[in-house]
Amino acid sequence: MCKSNSLPENLLREARQMRNEIAAWRRDIHQHPELSFQEVRTTAFVAEKLRAWGLGNVRTGFGPLKTGVEASIGEGHPCVALRADMDALPIEEKTGLDYSSQNPGVSHACGHDAHTAVLLAAARLLKAREEEIKGRIKFIFQPAEETRTKIFEKPLSGAGYVVRSGAIDDVDALFGMHVWGVFDGGVAFVKPGPTMMASGRFNLKIIGKGTHGASPHLGVDPITAECQIVEGIQTVVSREVSPLEPRLITIGTIHGGTATNIVPQEVELSGTIRAAKEEVVRFMGERLGQVAAETAHAHRCRSEYSLLINGPAVVNDADMVQIVRESAAQVLGTERVRSVEMLTGSEDFREYSSRRPSALWFMGMKRPERGIGQPQHDPCFLVDEEILPDAAAVMAACAFNYLQQKSPGVLASDGAEMKGG
Repeated sequence: MCKSNSLPENLLREARQMRNEIAAWRRDIHQHPELSFQEVRTTAFVAEKLRAWGLGNVRTGFGPLKTGVEASIGEGHPCVALRADMDALPIEEKTGLDYSSQNPGVSHACGHDAHTAVLLAAARLLKAREEEIKGRIKFIFQPAEETRTKIFEKPLSGAGYVVRSGAIDDVDALFGMHVWGVFDGGVAFVKPGPTMMASGRFNLKIIGKGTHGASPHLGVDPITAECQIVEGIQTVVSREVSPLEPRLITIGTIHGGTATNIVPQEVELSGTIRAAKEEVVRFMGERLGQVAAETAHAHRCRSEYSLLINGPAVVNDADMVQIVRESAAQVLGTERVRSVEMLTGSEDFREYSSRRPSALWFMGMKRPERGIGQPQHDPCFLVDEEILPDAAAVMAACAFNYLQQKSPGVLASDGAEMKGG
C-alpha cells in the first residue's frame, strides 16, 4: 500500500482537533432524532455543512425520497463511496443525558447520529486534501436504514432507494462504519465474508371470537392460541434447521385486548427472522406461517400471515477488508485492529455489498469505567464521543488509500469488473 508520508498521523491529529465540533454535530442530531423517511432536519443540517465546506454536487434526496444527502470531491475514476445512515428508532430515550432526545418516543439508540457526525468529519478532512486525491470520493448520508416503505413494486429500505436512484452507478467500491456498543472502545473490528445476517420480518394476526371474560366458552380465545404459537415457532429454529447454521427468530411485538374482562377478537404479533443464509431465512419464514396456521386452526382460530425477506447477509469483500485493516493500523496502531465473528444483527448495507466490493467495519464503544457498553437498541444506549474523531480518521484513510491503490485503473469505470455490475 502506498503511504503518504505522515498522512495517517495527520488525519488523526486533525480529526482530534475537531473533537468538540464532532461532538457538537452529534449532539445536535441526537437531540433531534427523526424516524426513517422523515429525516428532514438532519438532511438540511448535513447539506448545510457540506456546502459551507465547499463540497461539490451536494444534492438532497434519493429518487422518490426527499431525505438523505449525496456529495463528492475529486473527479473521474476510480470512485469510492463512504456511507453513513441517519435515521433514529421508535424508542423512548432513558439515558438522562443533558442533550437527550427532544422528540418523545424517538431516539438514536443505534448510533446513527454518531455515524453522521463521523462522516461529516471525514468529508471535511478529505476536502482539505482534494488536490491529493487520485479519483473521486462520494459521501452518501443515507436515510431509513431501520425500516422499509413501499413506493415501487416492493418495500425497500433507504439503501434500496439509494441504489434505485442511480447514486452508486458510478461508484467502484464502498466503505461503511457502525459504532458497536458491546465491542471494546476505540478498537476497529472487521472481517471478510458474511459479516451481518440475512433477515426477514413477519406479521401475524390470530383471529378468534370475542366474548365476556366470564364466559370464555361462548367465544374463541386468540390469546391462548397465540401463546402456543410463540412457543411452537421456536421449534422451527431448534428442530428444523441444522444446529450448525446460525439462525434465530425473535418476537418483537404482541398486541391484543382492550380490557381485563374481555376475550379479544384478535391478537397481532410481529418479529424478525435471521440467519447466515437468505435461503434459511426464507425456509424458517415459510415454516413459521405454516406452524401458526395449523396451531391457530387447532384452537378454532384462523390466521393471517405476511412475510418480507429483507435480503442477503452483508458480505465484506476480502480486498476491501484488507484496506480497512491497513488504514486502521496506520491511524490507530495494530493493537487497535481486531477480527470479529459474524454478527447476528442485520444491516441494509447489504444492498451495496451485493453490488459492489464493499466493507462494513465496526468501531467499539465499550468503556465500562464510563458506564458505556449498552447493546444497540437499548433505551440507555451511549456513545463515547472521545472515539469518534478516531473513527473519522480511519474512514478518511480508507477512502484515500483505496484511491492510492486503484488509481492506475484496476477497476473499470463501466462496471464490467464490478461485482454484480
